Amino acid sequence: MGEIQIMNFVLIIFIISFIVWIFFVFKTIYFYSVTIKKWRTTQAKVIEYEVKWFRSKTDSDNEGWKENIKYNYTVNSIEYENNCVTKNFEIITPFKSFAKKYNFNENQKIEIAYDPENPKNSIIDMKLNPLTVIVPLAFYILTYLFLFNNNAA
Repeated sequence: MGEIQIMNFVLIIFIISFIVWIFFVFKTIYFYSVTIKKWRTTQAKVIEYEVKWFRSKTDSDNEGWKENIKYNYTVNSIEYENNCVTKNFEIITPFKSFAKKYNFNENQKIEIAYDPENPKNSIIDMKLNPLTVIVPLAFYILTYLFLFNNNAA
């Protein structure tokens, strides 16, 4: 197996991962530009807020500090509880102070959006963060240029 065959295999894996990334990014963009516009907003109460150490149960390399926000809210006299904060790109950081995006206190009132057809679905962050698109796109562009740029001297 020659170097060209190996690079072709790497290119195929690269293209497949890029297509999967595009699917997830467009799903997130669709959520923030179409779906959430149909949702309603209401007041919620923060019942738990902490920045805590996270370690993935499936990936031993995935660990760091992460915000944990739990809140409850009432829709049509039914109380719901959720911890969904965002669908945007999130980074688990090795520094506790960098993990703190919000500055909530327990019992604080916050505004959330919820799905009127299924009120148990709710979210705090109601806007698309451009970094959700920019960071992975920059990664793919730089990786492509580094691995597959044939303009080497």
